Amino acid sequence: MKKDETTKAALIRELEEAKKKITEFEGAHRDRQIEEGILNYLESSVRAGIYIVQDEKFRFVNHYASTFLGYKREDIIGRDPITFVHPDDRTMVVENARGMLSGDRVSSYEFRSIAKDGSIHWIEEIVRPTQYEGRAAVLGNMMEVTERVRSREKQKELETLEASILAAIPHAVIGLKDRCIIFANEGVQSVFGWKEEELKGKSTRILYRTDKDYEKMASLYAKLKKQKAVGTEYPCRRKDGNDIECMVSASRIGESLKEKNIVITYEDITERKRAKNELENSREQLRNLSIHLQSVREKESSRIARELHDELGQLLTALNTDLIMMKKKIPEDQVPLIEKTDSMIRLIDMTMNTLKRIYMDLRPGMLDHLGLVAAIRWQFEEFHRRSGIQCIFHSEPEEISIDPDLSTAVFRIFQETLNNILKHAEASKVNVRLKKGKKYIDLVVRDNGKGVKEEELGKANSFGLIGIRERAYSLGGTVAIGGEKNRGTTVKVHIPLQ
Repeated sequence: MKKDETTKAALIRELEEAKKKITEFEGAHRDRQIEEGILNYLESSVRAGIYIVQDEKFRFVNHYASTFLGYKREDIIGRDPITFVHPDDRTMVVENARGMLSGDRVSSYEFRSIAKDGSIHWIEEIVRPTQYEGRAAVLGNMMEVTERVRSREKQKELETLEASILAAIPHAVIGLKDRCIIFANEGVQSVFGWKEEELKGKSTRILYRTDKDYEKMASLYAKLKKQKAVGTEYPCRRKDGNDIECMVSASRIGESLKEKNIVITYEDITERKRAKNELENSREQLRNLSIHLQSVREKESSRIARELHDELGQLLTALNTDLIMMKKKIPEDQVPLIEKTDSMIRLIDMTMNTLKRIYMDLRPGMLDHLGLVAAIRWQFEEFHRRSGIQCIFHSEPEEISIDPDLSTAVFRIFQETLNNILKHAEASKVNVRLKKGKKYIDLVVRDNGKGVKEEELGKANSFGLIGIRERAYSLGGTVAIGGEKNRGTTVKVHIPLQ
C-alpha cells in the first residue's frame, strides 16, 4: 500500500511539474526557443510517461511514454489514445478520465494497454486539463505498473487460497499477537461455539477453563523460542460452558518470537479420548480376564495332573503289579493265558506312558521340582523326538531361579513358540537363548524356516501369537516377532523380574 501511495504521489508531482512548465510556455507567448526548451524538459528530465492530447489526438509524447508500448514517437503522434487501451477497459478509462478532468475524481486509475507486439501492459494514469497552443488540451502522466499489478493479483490469489484453506480446516485456527486474538477461521464455531468476529481482539483466556489453565498455556511461548512448533493435549472450554479436550498445536510466525506472533490450532479430541479410554479400559478388562483364565487353567491343570499322577497312576501301577504276580502263578502249559496276561501288561505300560505324557503336558513336574532350565531342556528333547528338528539351547546362567508364576509364563511362551515352529515354520533347526539379568529375563527363539510374514502377525486368528503376547504383557513384558523370507523367524520376549 505504501509503495502504491508513493507511486501515485510521484505521478502527481511529475504531472504538476509538467503542467507548470507548459503554463510557463503559454505565458511566454509561445516563443519558439522557450517551446523547444519545455519539450526538451518533458522529453529528457521527467521520469514518467508524459503526453498531451488535443482533439482526441496525441500532440506530444515523451520518450518514456512511447517506450512503454514499443512504438516510435512518430507512430503515436496523431493517433487516438483510446486505440492503445485494451477493449475491455476503454469505457472505464473514458469515465475515469472525464472524472479527473471535471474534478470529480482525484486519484489515479489503472488500465490495460496493448503494446505494439500485442502484449498486455498495466498502466497507472493521471490526467489534468491544460492549455496547449492557446486551446484546451489534456495533460497526461502515466507509469507502467505491470509487475506491481501482477504482484497484487498474486497476493490476492494467495489470500483467497489461504482463506479457502482456513475455511476447509475442520479445527479451530487462531492467530495471536501477544496472546490477543487477531484472526480466527470458521472452525472456531464448531470447536468452541464462538463466531469469528466474537473472538477478534479478545484474550485467549475465554478458551480455557480456569486462570491456572490459561497461565499454563503461556509455557508455549517459552517452548516456541527454541523450536518452530509445539503440540500438546490440553483442557479447554466452549462458549456454552462445556469442557472439552483439545489437541493444541502452536507455531511461531517468522523466525523468532520478537513480535510474539503465533498461530494455534485446536482440534476437539473429546470423543476420541473418551473412545480411547473406553477401549483401553476394555483391553485392560480383557487382559485381566485373560490373566485370570490363565491362572485358573494352570491351577486346574496342576490339580488334574496331580490326580492323574497320584490316583490313576497308582491304580495303574497296582494293576500292573497284580498282573505280574498273577502271571507267575499261571501254569506254564497255559500258553494262551500267559500271552493274554503279557498283552495286558504291555497295554498297561503303554497307558502309563500316555498318562505320563499327558501329565507332563498339563504341568511338567520338573518345572516345580527342578526349575525352568530343566523344564525347557526336557521340552526341547521331546520336541526333537517328535519333529526331528535340531535343537540348540543356551542358558545364562546355567541355573535360573525365579518366581513360580513367571517361570510358568516363560515356559508356556516357550511351548507355544515351539508349537508355532512345528506347525508353520518348515524349519530344520531351532536356537534358544534364555538369559536372566538383574532386573529382567529374556527368551530368544530363532528358527531357520520360511520366515513369518508381516501381515500374518496381526491376524485375528493367530491365537498362538496372541497368547504369547498376552502372557508377556500380563507380566509387564514385551514381545518382538520378526521374520525374513527363507531365513527364519525370531521371537524375543523381555519380562521384568519384579
